[in-house]
Amino acid sequence: MNPGKTLLLLQFLLCAATAAAQSAEVRFRVADRATREAVVGAVAELRSRTDTAAAPLYTTSDIDGRGTFPRVPHGDYRLTVTSLGYDSLRRDLRVGAATVRLDSLWLAPRAEAIDQVTVEAPALRSSVRGDTLSYRASAYKVSFGADAESLISKMPGLEVADGGIEAQGRTVQRVYVDGREFFGNDVMSAIRNIPADMIESIDIYNSQSDQSEFTGVDTGEGHTSLNIVTLPDKRRGAFGRLYGAYGIADKYIGGGNVNIFDNDRRISVVGLANNISRQNFSFEDILGTTDRSGRKSPNNSFMVRPLDGISTVQAIGVNYSDDWGAKGKVTASYFFNRTDNHNTSQSDRQTFTSTDKLVLYNDENRSKTLNLNHRFNSRIDYKFSDRHSVMMRTSFSLQDNNSRNELRSRTDNKFSDDDIRFVYRRRNFGHNNSDGYNVSNYLLYRYRLPGAKSHNLTVGAGGTYRSYEQLSRPRQYTFRDPDNIECDTSDYSSRNITRTDRDQPGYDVNGNVSYTRSLSKRSRLSFEYRINYTDNSVERNTFVLTKENVFPDERNPKQSTEYDYAYLTHRIGSTYQYYFKKTKIAGTLHYQHAAFSSDYAFPYARKTETSFDNLTYSVVANINVNRNNTLKFNASGRTSNPRATDLQDIVNTTNRQNVFAGNPGLDPVYTHRLSGQYIRANPAKGRTFTVSAEATASPNTITDSLVIDSPDFVIDDEGTKLGEGNQYTKPVNLAGLWSLRASVNYGMPVRWLRSNLNFRAGISTGRIPSIINGERNFLNNNVYNAGLTLGSNISEAVDFRLSYTGRYNVSRSSSEVRTLDNTYFSQTAKAETTFVLWKRLVLRANADYNYYRGITDTFLEERLICNAMLGVKLFRNCLGEASVGVNDILDQNGTTFRRTVSGTTLRNVTNLAVGRYVSFQFTYNLRLFRRQSNAVMDALQGK
Repeated sequence: MNPGKTLLLLQFLLCAATAAAQSAEVRFRVADRATREAVVGAVAELRSRTDTAAAPLYTTSDIDGRGTFPRVPHGDYRLTVTSLGYDSLRRDLRVGAATVRLDSLWLAPRAEAIDQVTVEAPALRSSVRGDTLSYRASAYKVSFGADAESLISKMPGLEVADGGIEAQGRTVQRVYVDGREFFGNDVMSAIRNIPADMIESIDIYNSQSDQSEFTGVDTGEGHTSLNIVTLPDKRRGAFGRLYGAYGIADKYIGGGNVNIFDNDRRISVVGLANNISRQNFSFEDILGTTDRSGRKSPNNSFMVRPLDGISTVQAIGVNYSDDWGAKGKVTASYFFNRTDNHNTSQSDRQTFTSTDKLVLYNDENRSKTLNLNHRFNSRIDYKFSDRHSVMMRTSFSLQDNNSRNELRSRTDNKFSDDDIRFVYRRRNFGHNNSDGYNVSNYLLYRYRLPGAKSHNLTVGAGGTYRSYEQLSRPRQYTFRDPDNIECDTSDYSSRNITRTDRDQPGYDVNGNVSYTRSLSKRSRLSFEYRINYTDNSVERNTFVLTKENVFPDERNPKQSTEYDYAYLTHRIGSTYQYYFKKTKIAGTLHYQHAAFSSDYAFPYARKTETSFDNLTYSVVANINVNRNNTLKFNASGRTSNPRATDLQDIVNTTNRQNVFAGNPGLDPVYTHRLSGQYIRANPAKGRTFTVSAEATASPNTITDSLVIDSPDFVIDDEGTKLGEGNQYTKPVNLAGLWSLRASVNYGMPVRWLRSNLNFRAGISTGRIPSIINGERNFLNNNVYNAGLTLGSNISEAVDFRLSYTGRYNVSRSSSEVRTLDNTYFSQTAKAETTFVLWKRLVLRANADYNYYRGITDTFLEERLICNAMLGVKLFRNCLGEASVGVNDILDQNGTTFRRTVSGTTLRNVTNLAVGRYVSFQFTYNLRLFRRQSNAVMDALQGK
């Protein structure tokens, strides 16, 4: 066998004495003689010494180095253990008792590589350790130079899509490298800047909150995390990837990543510059200027995907982690991102009404946006002694956004195919300057109290200050003459020109105290008190410009407001946690009292005060049925506060087509959530099976109350009417929100193809309440999906991944308004290949097929995007590569398409995209380890 290929060899042979009527169980553990660490995937052979005709049986060592022969007839046997890179071990034994235990079988490392083996078995793909699902990287081969993203995309139950990672149906919120935070909470930065050949395993688990880590009590406030475990011999050195390319016409990209690891001290630098919309990490949208999804949950992350259109990007990031002596640990990261975006989008929208009338709307929007974003995160842990320790987490974000746009639109009323009546055209000009920052710090102190019982006191305190300022100068012209196609701004029917200054500072102060005590070896009890104070100020001054007064001094009282609001929340409660063997169950119950106060200074003076009392709860259970089967359950009930823009008591008529009104009477939202997960890993056969399900419900969710097709509807106290073709939106609390989703993933090796095959299927159903023209509406949505992924596991010279996903969506609305029922089918097929054709010649190609077909309508969208690149490996060690290729060979990606459906509207949008170009690229993979990296390490240490 080629020594350059790392294979985990699995082999079982067992000889049974046919004359024996009884059987026994043989257990063993395999470990490295030098390091005392477990040897995973070792092949164990048990052969009868008396009956040479007996058929052999099989077993292998698992992630802990343990293996079992379950039913062995009594008799004399010879046990042979082999593993790649070790000398074989043989031991004679007699099987007579019910259970035979062989404590540690020590394997001696072999000086030279194994040249030949006679029996192959599937490499260890996955295993379960407590609540952690671990994937063995060597069982998923990718081409040299591939990053962790390519490796993860081949693993069952993991999916990389839409700028994030889904693990068994849950979103991964943080990535660690060898247990250390890596690039903060930007998961894509981490997996795109770690080479796949550095990785030993990928671990998926539920990490706890900072408070739970200190107390040792799981309060259910954690999140799904991904830990990249690097190979031990790759933890000291310099590695990374540098690349540059130029495309015709005038397309370029250059960047790379350099990682310098010296065991605990690790520095990573990433950089990127291009004009083809590539992002190597996300930026943090603290201003909300790039939100395209409408209403956001208060718990949503600010991390956003790239903007629609074509972007010129410059970005740089640094991640640093180190041990400060024997007592301190530090992790810090900094990002800078500059994105200059331009886009030409076209959209058409159909709005259904309570009559046979259909409101048709189409527009073309030309926009330019310049966004600058700085982000810093750090965590410092320091242990003064066995009793005293602290943790401090600091973050800072700064954003500056400048955008301009011109939008031309037309609105018609359709009564039939032959009866379409013109309503108006509009021409909008927008100019917005926004900037803001967010700084926070949190300190947690733990004191282990003396005494026989394990008990500790934890005290935490933190604060956040934020500021948001915006200057907007929108202009809207309405033209009711159907012949005025050019929309000349000197010949309008009406206009609305305003200037709005918005200032929104705020701060949070929080503290907590908890006392934790062990009741027994298996149980622990914690008492906790938390306090949080949130204060926000909103000042919005809108000035209406007229022909007579171009520079008004007085703000418009209908569109301006000035108020403060605050939440003071007290929580007190207890958590009980119980352990039994490897099973953990924890229950938390808190009483929560929240006091809300608001003080309006403009356009009128008014003070309001109210309070809310709730019980919040959490139940967490991790049940390890056995070494290969794990069950997880989580139930919780929590509250979230409304947004500041939802609470403001004004009617925003800046865009008369979409009028928005705030609602100062909104209550905090209470949400119940129940989730479960089952994980089964069969290391011997290389199979992984997971099932996950989640249900949510809210008795008072915040949703929209819409008014459509009602031109005489009065929108304010002064009798202003909504007008023809416009829509009015106001947030309200409504009952009836619920959702349920479930997914199944199954992964297995395909031996004859030397590949891994992953199946997945899922279903989600739910109901979203709203109000349309005063009538209660429920949008019921059902989604069914299924897919598979075939990933090669042949060698670095042959790397391919084929995937398919089909999705069937059914949406139905229950309102008396003639709302939209939408059924459609979509499918996506992808192929990614890398082949070493001959010696150093490399072919890289990928294809992406997207298909969308409406069932309730005849809409059809279909496109195939193909890219290919031919390169040659350079230098003696093949670390360099020069290549030429074509992006979007069929030239079908000049625009991107997106369809959105709500209870009353159906909207299709196309955006500008990069399209076809030819490029020339050079790539160099940096790999300096062991002796080669000594100079780098000495330079870092100042030697």
